[in-house]
Amino acid sequence: MTRFNLLKSVLFTFVFCGITTESHSDDASQNIEIETITVTGRRNDQNISELIGSVASVTSEELGRISHAHINQTAARIPGVWLSRGNGQELLAAVRSPVFTGSGSCAEILTTEDGLPIRPTGMCNVNQLLEVNTEQASGLEVWRGPGTVFYGSNAMHGVINTVSPDVINNNLSLQIGSHNYGRVKLGWKRQLDSQYLQIAANGASDGGFKEQSGFDQQKVSIKHGWSGSSVDATTHLSAANLNQETAGYIKGFESYKDNAIWKSNPNPEAYRDASAVRLSSHVRGVSSVGDFNGEWQATPYFRRSSMTFLQHYLPGQAQEKNGQTSMGLQTSYQVSPNDNNQIWFGADVEWADMWVEEVQTNALGSPDNVRFQGQHYDFEVESQQIAVFVNSEWKTSDKLTLEAGLRFESLRYDYQNNMIDGSTRDDGSLCNSGDGSCRYYRPSDQTNSTDNLNYQLGAHYVFNDSLGGFIRIANAYRAPQINELYRLQKEQETSVIESEQLDSLETGVRYQTQQWQTELAIYKMKKDQVIVKDSDSFVVNDGKTSHKGIEWRTVFQLNTAWQLASSVSWAKHQYKYTRLFGGINIDGNDVDTAPRWQRSAQALFQPTERTSIEFEWVYLGKYFLDPQNAHQYAGHNVFNVRAQQRYGDLQINGQITNLTDRRIADRADYGFGSYRYFVGEGRGFSLELKRLF
Repeated sequence: MTRFNLLKSVLFTFVFCGITTESHSDDASQNIEIETITVTGRRNDQNISELIGSVASVTSEELGRISHAHINQTAARIPGVWLSRGNGQELLAAVRSPVFTGSGSCAEILTTEDGLPIRPTGMCNVNQLLEVNTEQASGLEVWRGPGTVFYGSNAMHGVINTVSPDVINNNLSLQIGSHNYGRVKLGWKRQLDSQYLQIAANGASDGGFKEQSGFDQQKVSIKHGWSGSSVDATTHLSAANLNQETAGYIKGFESYKDNAIWKSNPNPEAYRDASAVRLSSHVRGVSSVGDFNGEWQATPYFRRSSMTFLQHYLPGQAQEKNGQTSMGLQTSYQVSPNDNNQIWFGADVEWADMWVEEVQTNALGSPDNVRFQGQHYDFEVESQQIAVFVNSEWKTSDKLTLEAGLRFESLRYDYQNNMIDGSTRDDGSLCNSGDGSCRYYRPSDQTNSTDNLNYQLGAHYVFNDSLGGFIRIANAYRAPQINELYRLQKEQETSVIESEQLDSLETGVRYQTQQWQTELAIYKMKKDQVIVKDSDSFVVNDGKTSHKGIEWRTVFQLNTAWQLASSVSWAKHQYKYTRLFGGINIDGNDVDTAPRWQRSAQALFQPTERTSIEFEWVYLGKYFLDPQNAHQYAGHNVFNVRAQQRYGDLQINGQITNLTDRRIADRADYGFGSYRYFVGEGRGFSLELKRLF
């Protein structure tokens, strides 16, 4: 694993850039008018107050104040969202859902950047958000519940969209923190008449608070923009690289509270290396069709990513390598037949080449153990996807707006096994099981396809200038992932795995004045054809779950100095099918890793435009660790404080996380007969110096 010291390499540059020639006006920090724009629903700007659906956003100002080392620090302010931290930069996501685990779990929630999925359909990764430059983003938006018809597979429980960096003032910052943490960030932009060039880059090095752990990470976003009389184009190149020494679970009931072992690392051999590159060009313009003027958009894109990591959490600790190269095109055309009607037509296409390898170098017991030493999988999948959609909005009066949309999507997988077919060892010999089969089954070459249709119906009503409400009915789906179709076990012949289906009903109200912004949403969802593993480790398609909850988010500008904000969510996620786990029928049980309650609150004190202090409380409720609901994590409270002070072109940011130094688990589960915990960090400090130039 390669390590380097960022601080020495940038110190001279930081000091040099301190010699500036230009002053900058202060940002307006006492404006109590609260307006929020989102791009998630329709691939263009839309005021959240007019949305038929639930979206919450974290602004660029908030992101700058949080200056997160891990994205879960930011997501805590969004109701119904939990980006559960593993070790280092790893995470598992939950949006109106339990935390999903397993080979296809990442496909329950769509991850995008500027509305573009960062991975191809069929090959996501639970940690994929680490491939996005959220550290310098101009916003983070989360659409909660089924996505709109502008999105297809994977937008089931929600869409996590990162709005790419937008540099307002050129800047360079240096941050240091606990556990030998260091980070440098650069933002630079130059305007040339109708064009601009922008670079946003950052590099971080973390010594890790656990023994023999830490990471080095680099990210860059480069943009070029051009504006003509009727056409605009923005080209965006983004890249990310991670080299991480991963600390594994510690075991034993509430072992995270034991000062003797809470910083220990049972898996010093574990690691994760990941890299990703994405290139896109968003082009839009206006044109006429008959008597109608319309706006069109086209976004061609290219993506490549690879990841290598040790499965330290499984017996045998196999090494996995995976990667993908993909490209595609998103298009849409918006036309207004009259002042009260808008219609969007669109088509999306995508091609991908995806591959997975798994090899175990350790011998687990005898050489012919069912988890044998050697190559387990080596396969490649080529996919082709095409989708068409239509969406329409009607303003039937000044108060009532109706919306309806429909999307059709077709996906084809061409699978090629690069090893011997079946469940033998990689040399064709048998394992020491009763029938000679090994744990890993490799199906023969084949082609699979799936077609899906999703819809949305909604209405928005304006009660008065401050109060509005909406109701929405929607359906969403996700196609089977390649790991669910072709990475099989125990002589399972490939069976027909259908797409998961989710039906949703939600309603909500929004209240907004110059001082208040409040949203309340109530939802109920049911999911069928859930892809799970049965007691024989066969991938089956017969699961059913239900999901219902209430979400609240409010921001109150008490006066020009104080702003108060809070988020609250209550949710109930349950199994709704008969299945025995350890002799217990789980029907009606809570889905594991699904806390009923989540809360957060922030109090921001900003006495002047140059000074701010924020106090934050984050609460995660108790949750069950297994389908039998026999083991539980008690939940926790965390308190943070952040401060900013500006002197001309120099800004100083400081923060203390986990102020009370409470022992917590970022994530808990129960597996292989033991409680297991990813331990949360204790009290931490960081200081950041930022220079505008």
